[in-house]
Amino acid sequence: MASTGEQKEEKMISDLSNQVLLQYEILQKEYEKSKKECKQMQEERDEALRKLKEFEQVSHRVIEEVNNIQENLEIEKTCRESVEALASKLNRQNRSLKRKSMLFMSRLGADVIAEISLDDEGDEDPQEEESGVCSSSHCQIVITELRDKLEVILAEKKQIAIDLETTREQLCQTRQELLKEKHDNTVLIAETFQQKKLLGKYNRVSQYALDEFEALQDDLNLERDLRSEAEKFAHEMLVEQKKLKRQSQMLIQSVPPTEALQKALAEINTLTHTLETQRLEHQQQVKALEEQIHGSDLKKQLSALQRQTELLDEERKEWQHKHTKAETEAKDLRFTVEELKKKLQQVSNPPPAAPGPPPPPPPPPPPPPPPASSSNPLSSLLSILRKKKDVSAEIALVEKDSSEKTPEKDTRQQAVDEMMQRIKKGVQLRRVSQRTNRARPEPKEGTNSAIQELHGILNSVKRPGPSSSPGTCPPSPSQKSELEKALERRRGALKAAKNNTNSNTALDLPQIKQTQSEPGQNTRDQVQDQVHNTHNMR
Repeated sequence: MASTGEQKEEKMISDLSNQVLLQYEILQKEYEKSKKECKQMQEERDEALRKLKEFEQVSHRVIEEVNNIQENLEIEKTCRESVEALASKLNRQNRSLKRKSMLFMSRLGADVIAEISLDDEGDEDPQEEESGVCSSSHCQIVITELRDKLEVILAEKKQIAIDLETTREQLCQTRQELLKEKHDNTVLIAETFQQKKLLGKYNRVSQYALDEFEALQDDLNLERDLRSEAEKFAHEMLVEQKKLKRQSQMLIQSVPPTEALQKALAEINTLTHTLETQRLEHQQQVKALEEQIHGSDLKKQLSALQRQTELLDEERKEWQHKHTKAETEAKDLRFTVEELKKKLQQVSNPPPAAPGPPPPPPPPPPPPPPPASSSNPLSSLLSILRKKKDVSAEIALVEKDSSEKTPEKDTRQQAVDEMMQRIKKGVQLRRVSQRTNRARPEPKEGTNSAIQELHGILNSVKRPGPSSSPGTCPPSPSQKSELEKALERRRGALKAAKNNTNSNTALDLPQIKQTQSEPGQNTRDQVQDQVHNTHNMR
């Protein structure tokens, strides 16, 4: 049996070690796969960073070109302003010269004035004054060249602005890709870290399994050695017994029968004594070895439990670290979401001229509906009666008269007090029209039984007050039938108790039930009377 148990343990340990090795190989493959993916992601990240640097260089060049174009545009604007100032100055000088020439013409003769045609010049002067542009060919050429250059520069500026927008979009895309790759890299790093932890765990578990396997092997070798020693000892004992038998036969043959018998008996006694002592020693050794093995098993169990506790502590620490990490990530994500919301609000809604009043706070949520009252007077009465039954079941017949009166009063008083408290609290009583076996006459009301009154009490308790919603359902017919059955059983028990005349004999279980049904009936009648009185008073 021990060998089969050891073989089973060896098989189980070998299976566990094989499973651990398979899981270790699977995890190693997953680690290599994740390593390759991480390398690939790193290469893609490097490529994206290179593209980002190229885009940044291109954007810097574009910005420099735009700055140069703006400087040229400013220079051309200043040149144009200076040209316009020179043209206005020339116009003024021409006008002054014309005035002076007119003064000189007034001094000249009429013949000379007739020859000079002043009409064309007079017509040209107002046109030049109205236009305010220099009529010289050089100025016109410079202005046309400047206009052409300005148009070319504006077209280049538009193209550069378009290129700048495209580069900005590409930069945003590359940044998003870079962030995505960084996130993927962090996820991969976390996965690799977790896989490393799992590998460490599996290594520890495999080490523990190997330690246990080695300990079991040592125990098995020890037991085998002990078994071989015991077999050797038994073989030696058999050889000694055979030798003694031969010697006894030789002695019997050589010595007379009487002496030989005496010697043989003495030797047999000594041998039996030695055998008994050796057997006892062997049993003690076996017990000691069993105790050692048991102690080693307990030590193994303790070590296994300690290892399990260490593993559980490590897992708890890991989960705590994950929890803190998740909390920090959630806080970061909330902060980023708030920032993005603010940016979206700033982009979508420009800042107004004057801030308006803050919006009113949202209205508070409506209060929760009041819980429905789960109190049931019938259940309380039944529980009181059951308690009374349990107490009175252990009372002897001699104390029957004295013990029955006080519990009846207690149960009656409890039921009456409970019903009065419910009526004082505002329980609305409602009459139920239902036919029963027993009837009680009432003035101007007809006949109603105690069952109907109890149903009315239950309905009034279950029905909410005037402040709550009136959507309550009446009791089901199954509940009514159960109440009727319970009260009919009590009536039958009461009748049986009245018919019983054996009050001096020992009280058995059915008599206990009958005696306990009497206070139940009395309490029911008392409750019925109290309910009718309160109803008539109202």
